Parts: sequence; structure tokens; C-alpha cells
Amino acid sequence: MSSLSHSPQINTNGVERHSPPLPPSPVNKPNTDDNAYGGMDDIPPSHQNNPSPYYTYPYNYPDKNASQSSEDSSSSKDNLFRNFSLTNKSLPSPPKNYSTYPQTTELNPSRDLDLEVDKSEERGFFRFRNKKRAYCLICCGITFIIAAIMIPLIIFVVVPSVAQNAVTGSELAFSSANLTQLSEDDFMMSVLGEVTNTGPLQATIEVPGGVTVTWESLVIGQLPLDPITAQPFVGAKIASSKMFKVLNKTAFAEFNKFMLKEREFTWHLEGVATVKASGFYLQGIKLSKDVTMGGMQNFPLVTIESFDAPAEHPDGGIEIEIISIMVNPSPIGVELGDLVFDVEYLGYIVGEVAASGVTLASGKNKLDLKGRLIPQKDTELLAAVGDLFSKYITGKNATTGVIAKSVKPKNGSAPISWLQSAFEGTKLSVVLEGGKNLNTISSVDINTLDLQFNTENQYTPLASSSSLTAGFSIPFGFPLEMKQISQEITMFDGDKELASLGSPFTAAKGDSKSGKIETSFAPTPFKVANGAENTFDDFSKRLTLESRVNIKMKGVANSIAKTPVGDVEINGIEFEVQSTLAGIQGLKTKPAVVNSLVVTGGTTEHMLIELSVALFNPSNVKIDMGGDVIFDLFFQEQLIGKVVMEKFVLERGENNAKVIAQFGPQGEGAIKAGRELLNNFMVGGSNTVGIKGNTQSTIIVPLQKALAALELTTSMPGLVTEKPIIVEARFAIGLNTIFDSKGTASIDAFNPLDTTIKFLKIQSSVSSKGEIIGNIDQDLSADPVVIPPKQTFTTKDFDLNLKISGTAFKSLFDSLAGNLKTDISSTILVAIGDYVTEIDYNQNGVQTGLGKGAAE
Repeated sequence: MSSLSHSPQINTNGVERHSPPLPPSPVNKPNTDDNAYGGMDDIPPSHQNNPSPYYTYPYNYPDKNASQSSEDSSSSKDNLFRNFSLTNKSLPSPPKNYSTYPQTTELNPSRDLDLEVDKSEERGFFRFRNKKRAYCLICCGITFIIAAIMIPLIIFVVVPSVAQNAVTGSELAFSSANLTQLSEDDFMMSVLGEVTNTGPLQATIEVPGGVTVTWESLVIGQLPLDPITAQPFVGAKIASSKMFKVLNKTAFAEFNKFMLKEREFTWHLEGVATVKASGFYLQGIKLSKDVTMGGMQNFPLVTIESFDAPAEHPDGGIEIEIISIMVNPSPIGVELGDLVFDVEYLGYIVGEVAASGVTLASGKNKLDLKGRLIPQKDTELLAAVGDLFSKYITGKNATTGVIAKSVKPKNGSAPISWLQSAFEGTKLSVVLEGGKNLNTISSVDINTLDLQFNTENQYTPLASSSSLTAGFSIPFGFPLEMKQISQEITMFDGDKELASLGSPFTAAKGDSKSGKIETSFAPTPFKVANGAENTFDDFSKRLTLESRVNIKMKGVANSIAKTPVGDVEINGIEFEVQSTLAGIQGLKTKPAVVNSLVVTGGTTEHMLIELSVALFNPSNVKIDMGGDVIFDLFFQEQLIGKVVMEKFVLERGENNAKVIAQFGPQGEGAIKAGRELLNNFMVGGSNTVGIKGNTQSTIIVPLQKALAALELTTSMPGLVTEKPIIVEARFAIGLNTIFDSKGTASIDAFNPLDTTIKFLKIQSSVSSKGEIIGNIDQDLSADPVVIPPKQTFTTKDFDLNLKISGTAFKSLFDSLAGNLKTDISSTILVAIGDYVTEIDYNQNGVQTGLGKGAAE
């Protein structure tokens, strides 16, 4: 300290200065140095080694808002306590031994003041160092607090959010997909694609649970994904093969239908991902992406390289072979397996083909199809198939379609529903090449001939045939049958032209192996040649009476051939053949039999009897007589009526002809014969009658000669009834009966006919054990007894003339006991419909009782 006091000082002017004693430290002010000395930290570095009087004077409390220049300090010599008015502060009184401060100069600095300056600098240095330490500690604390808050915030909020945004903002695309190992519930899906817009960081994205695949808001499946390692600003390539699990088969089937038909489709993928990036491992990142891929567009580009139909297929139909090129415009490939297609022509399915072990790739695909054209029965389908093979047989090409029907795994298991829906409907175009060098039909034989006459054009009946036999030969790889044939035919009787016809198409059968067909032709006008009318009349008569008639036919036939797949029309086949027709032989090869007889009514001229008569026609000719045919009815050589065959058609073979017999004998002999026939009929007896034709039997002139030559006999059966005509008889007597032999009688009568019968008059004798006990003679014309058909009717009381005898009385007593049976012989005048005739009717063993008169 003493050395310092003798050294020269700056700014003391040779005057020795001593600092006044320091004031005591303020109580309870820990920062005394800072407050008492005006804060050394606020002294600029340039002044810390040369402090101004304002800062070195220990009694001067600095005011940071006041300034003190060096000039002011040097100019004030009398008052060291200057400028305090600016601070509005007071200083403590100086020590008593200091009345004045000597002025300090640079040459005479104050020793004590200089020493004070050194101590102040030392204290300022330590204060600065302590403050820096405090500031460092405060900053470290704040940093720690911020880190404690921000690091978890970054790890648990910011980083996952950034990762989620990166995943959300990324784009996923599949460039190709292949479906293999297909099953009903899952399949292997191998995809190639890329992920872009993944951000500036390298990241590995994993989806442990796979993604749920939806289409049109329908969940269709679940697809596992391989880990994806994305490069900064590049993304990542995808090459993954995982099992796609089908979650909703119905929805997946609908999706596949859509994918097959449309240009593109969009899948929506959702899952929960984990992301590894920049040392972070983040879980629970939501993955939600749309992936759009091209659809198959129903396979618009299909071509046929070859088509062949070499033979008949073992399962029926025609074997066919097709090589087709099918382009798949979609980037999706499918391991299909075994395919089955329908073959379509003119909108109809005519066959089927199949391909085995097919894998449908993106782009061109070669299909080797083998199958068959199948037989058809539907008329429209046959027309389509006929057109197809008409072109084939006539050497023309036919364009067909091949439509996907089913697809099954190549292991032979059942079809996969969603795959079936996806592929069904694929259509291929097929050109069927035509054949050549067809042979013609070599012969035609008529086995049956139908003639339908009419009153307007009697010499132009309609002709048809249900059976013709023809020979043919058509060379090709598969068998062929004739299905239908039409003809332009001219017939000859010997060398004379008889008639001509043009027949429409009718059914046929036969095959190319045998070279024979059987066919027919539908009704067509059979035009008798001009001037050949008499020839045709004689032909008809010979046909009616003889066993065989020869005829020649020549013309042109058009045929419809039945192949194993359908019908083919063949036109322009010429032929000339000899044929034979079997004759009718007068309908005598079998007897005519009356199978049923029903009395249906009557007119004023005749009683009507409906008969069912069995006739046999041995000919192969059927004749529609063109109207009614009328024959004479004979009994015991007497003409007793007519037999009418309404709109008569003589069928080949058995005929069950409906015949109306008009019973109306005229003349004494005929009436007597007719009454006998009727009496026999009423009691169930049969009668042999004759039927004969005449020139008036028909109005069809070409048939008059033929019908006039007919003559038949048959047996007419008797009446068959479930009840006797007289069911029960009753007597009624009074007190006067003993005296006048008068009583009454009534009967319960049953009408066995199918028409109403009226009793107009009745004459009866009633006998018991061979003795007559009474007679009835009652005219009922004024009040007839009317009995409905098949009904039982109780007549009113008839007058009964009793013959009083022991037998009569015994009969009366037997009637009381209900034990009387009587025999009744009657002649009854009846009206059947409007036809009136007498009937002789006898019935034995009639149950007879006592009527009301007995009780009176």
C-alpha cells in the first residue's frame, strides 16, 4: 500500500487525496456492493481502469439517468460534491478531518483514492464472474426444464404426427398383380408396385396385421404386406407375395364381376402400420390408401386361329377344336385352371368347349379349346343350328361365339364362386368352315298317304304323308341324320299322270351310316291333272277295294338334316322312285264292332241312337271324306233307317267311329222288323244289322264309286241298364173292391235311356204264379207320365181291374206282408224325344206291395 502511495497518479494535479471512510453497509441488503457502488458491471471496459470521479467517489450513489463528464470534474475546484442536484440525492457529511478535498491531478494523484480504485476494480471482477455463474446455472435449469417438456412432446406427439402425415401423404400404386393358388377362402396375390411421396427421411413401414381391402364400401378381403423401406424423396418399390384372405364372398364376387366388365376399379386399403425412421420406432400409424387398377373390359380383343370339327363327340354332338388368342388388357393375371365355354350362334347356346390348366396373364393368351356342339330340341335353337350347318354343308362359313361358362381349379375341385363370377361371360369369335361335295337323296318311298277332300275343290284334296323312306349319302367327318324333308312330287298311275303336290317341311329320321331316312310331308294341295278325273275316280275305287296299288313318284326334295348338334336344310335334291300303297280292302279285314249304343232322343221321323263303331283300315292311306258319309241301315233285309258318320275320317288302322243311327222304319215289313229290333234292344238282346253304301253316300264325286262299293255287317248290342225298368208295383183297394173288382195300381218306373221318355198309353196284365190277377188299360196321352233320363219316377194311380179269385185274394194278403212278386206284360206307347213308337215289354218277378187304398 505504501509503495502505491508514493507513485505518481493521474489526474491529481500533485495533490494528495485520501478517500473518506466508507459508509457502513446497509442492513438486510445482501447485494451491498452492487447497490452502494453503482454496479460495476455497468462500467464500460474502457473506463474500468480509469474510472471517472462519478464512479470513484464512494459517497456518490450513481444515478444511471445522470451523466458526469471529465470536463466537469476538472473545472470544479471548490466544490467536490458537485452535480448532486441532478440526482436529487444527499451525501453523508464528510469526516471531520476533511474540510476540503484537495484537487487531484495526473501528476499528484491522491494516494488513498488510488488505492480505492484498485479495490473497486477487484470487487467488480468478482461480481462479474459470480453473475456469469448464476446466469449459466439459470440457463442450464431453463434448458433442462424445456428439454424435459419438449423431448416427450417431440417423441410422443410431433414425431408420430410427422410420421402419420408422411404415411397419409404417400401414394401407393400396383403396376401388376397375379392371383395364384386360388381357393374359395384365399389365394396367393403377387403384386408389383411402388410407394411415392414418402418424405425426406428414410423409413421402414410395416403393417403387421395386413390391410383390409374394401371396394365400393364393401369389405372384400385382407391382404398382408411385406415391409416397405422408403428412401428419402424416392419412395420404395413393392414386390410382395402374400395370401389374400377373402372375407366376404358375396361382395368379392360382385367385385370380380365389376373388374371383368369395367375399364378400371379402385380398392381401398386400411391398416395399422409401424414406422422406423431416424432412430424412432412408431406404432399405431393409420394406413388408408386407394389403389386403382385396370379392369379386364370383358376381353374385347379375341381372335380365332383355327377351328375344326373332326368327328362325333363321345358324349353326343360334334367334337370341335378351337385355338384362340385372347388379350387381357388388365395388369391382373389369374391362375384360372380348367375353363368351360358355351358355344353360341345367333344368340343361342349350341355347344360347349373346355381348356385345361389355363393361367390368364396380362396381355396375349393362347387358349387350346376342345369340346363339342350339343344337340338341341327347342324350335328356335334348332333353327339356329340348322342355319349353322346349312352354311357348313353348302360350303359357307358361319361365325359363332364362344362364351365362358365355368372355371374350376385344375385339381378338379368345385368351382370357386368369386372366380366363376369373374370369368363367366367371356366371349370368343369362331368361324366355322363349310364342307363340300354333298350327295343327294337317292330314293323316296311313300309309306303313308293322307288325302283330305273338300266340297269346294273336289279334285284338289290336300295330301300329306306321315312316313316316307328315302336314301341319301353325304360325306363328312361327323354323322348326320335327316330331320325334315319337303318335296315337289308328281304321281303317276302307271304311265298316266295322276296328280302333283308340293309338300312343306315335315319331320324325318334316319342317318348317314345307313343311308336311309324316314320322313313325311305336311298337307299340301294334291292337284289332279287336267283330264285325269276319271282316272282318279278309278284309282280311288281300287284303293278302297284292293289290297295294293302301285304308284310312281318323281320330283325334287329339300331336306333338313339333323346332325349331332342340330338341323341342316339341304335344297335341290332330285329323285324318281316307285312306291306302293296298301289298299283298304273294303274294311273287311276285321269285323266292324259296335262298342256302345246310346239312345239320345228323336225327331218326328226317327229315333236317334248314338253308336261307337270300331272299324279297321289295313291301308296306308288315310281319307278325310270331306263331310258326312251316310250308309243304309238294314235289319232282316229291311231298310229300317240310316247310319250317319258325321265329318267322317277313315284313319289308318283302328278307327273308333262315331255313328248316329236314325231309326225310322217305313212300311209294314220295315215297321215289323224295326219293332222286333227295338223290343230285343229294350230287354238287352243284340241284333245283327247291315250297313251298305250307295252313290249318294257322299257329295264328294271322286269318292262316290269307292263308297258305293262298301258293304258291312255288325252286331248291335242290347240295352244295358243298372235297374229294371219297373222297380216296384203297388195295389190299392177299398171296401167296394169285393163288390166291383176295382182298385188302383202304380209303379216305380226307371228310365234307362239318355233322353226323356213319355208313357202315352199302357196296356198291362199282372199275374202271379201264372194266373192273371188284374189288368191295366190306361190312356195317358192327355197327361203323359214323363220320366227324366236315368231317373226313377212313381207314376200316378192307374185303374186296376181285379179278377176275384183265390189266387187274387192270396196275392192281396201277400202284398200286405210285402212278399208278393208279380209278372207284368205290357205294350207301351212311348215318345222318345219326339219320336213315337210302341214297345212290347215284359218283366217278371216285380216286387209288389199294398198302396194307400189298403189303409182306407
